[in-house]
Amino acid sequence: MIRIISALLLSTSAAAADLNAAVEAAVSRSPALGEARARSRQAEAAGREASYSRLPRLSARASALRSDDPLFSFGELLQERRVTRADFNPDTLNRPGYRTAVRGSLELGMPLFTGFELSRARRYAALAGEDAAAAGGSAAQAVRLRTAEAFLGTLKARALLAELDARIASSEAEVSSAERLKKQGLVLGSDHEAALAILSGLKAWRARTAAEGAARGAELGVLVGSAAPEPSGDLAPWTPSLEDDEALVAAALDSRDDLRSAGVRRRAAGLRREAAAQSLLPTVDAFAAVQTAAGGFGSAAAARVIGVRAALPFGDPAYFSRRQRARADEDAASASREGLVDAVRGEVLARAAGLRGLTVVVSALDESSARARRSLEQILPLYREGRQSVMEVLRAEEAVARAADARLETQARLRSDWAALRAAQGRLDAPAVAELTRSLEAAR
Repeated sequence: MIRIISALLLSTSAAAADLNAAVEAAVSRSPALGEARARSRQAEAAGREASYSRLPRLSARASALRSDDPLFSFGELLQERRVTRADFNPDTLNRPGYRTAVRGSLELGMPLFTGFELSRARRYAALAGEDAAAAGGSAAQAVRLRTAEAFLGTLKARALLAELDARIASSEAEVSSAERLKKQGLVLGSDHEAALAILSGLKAWRARTAAEGAARGAELGVLVGSAAPEPSGDLAPWTPSLEDDEALVAAALDSRDDLRSAGVRRRAAGLRREAAAQSLLPTVDAFAAVQTAAGGFGSAAAARVIGVRAALPFGDPAYFSRRQRARADEDAASASREGLVDAVRGEVLARAAGLRGLTVVVSALDESSARARRSLEQILPLYREGRQSVMEVLRAEEAVARAADARLETQARLRSDWAALRAAQGRLDAPAVAELTRSLEAAR
């Protein structure tokens, strides 16, 4: 029953796909990459907004007012060009009663000097575009790494399940023969019970491996956005090529997208420092307006206004504190990037050291697996001749399974750790995924 359930869990998948196809599918539908693309479009629109803000702007205004204020009433008569001699009567001037005024204006304005605000806005937009591109690169690296790890985990579980199936089938046959021999008094009961315990352990191991493979398959399905593809390829012997530590670190410092983002944040902080230093500069704009009162734009009550306006901050007590805050912000961004550089260097060196350690044990594990199989082949004839117990046979079966598990785990780890090292360098790109895919096809 356990075998049937695990087979169903691993077989309810889409058509077979290699690692390269799975990674491409995951990257193409990644929400994180979709967000990065949207942020990039947002930055482009912000740049256009800053550029278009330099152009003249046309605006219309309208208002309706009602008051019995004498000055308001007489002023409205003047604006409407409707003043008569009767309006100078003292009683009329002092108590004009309520008057309604409908006013409108059409104004054309254009900034002449904004204290470099629009120039900074365009530079902010360019930096936001760089940051969005870097965020997209980091997201793509993370998606490729997660997909590769899930793919390799599924592949390893499938290979181990096949090995455990073979060991369980062989062990069940040997236990069945020992059952008959036990009834004849040719096999000790304690040996038979120990053999059954080992067989139960193998079955429990298989159930756990099936569950782990199903979990990895589910994760892969979520990443690709559909039923998990059946992974194609084999965990064949593979030894990745590694550069020296200095070259690995140099490549990481040149390629990491999060370092680019940190550089963008530092330059943005520099822009904010520059804005704080220039916050006392004046702003100047030109305008032309047509204003009407009650009669509409085509009436004689229209007035034309043309002028230039300037605004100059004067006596701002927060100016020096604002500059200090901006300088501290820039210092913090610089320190953050330096801390990230140290973290990247440490991550790359640690992953490279771990990967080199794994490559050292590959040959020893291959030899261990081969010796375990030879031991099983040698012990079976001895058991059939009655010179070995069934418990020793099942121990040999278990040793073969454990040696195969160690070898498969190491080959999967070699590939996933190599992918993690490339991601730590910011170089887990399409060619790297293609190289990893070829390593899984070497046994074909």
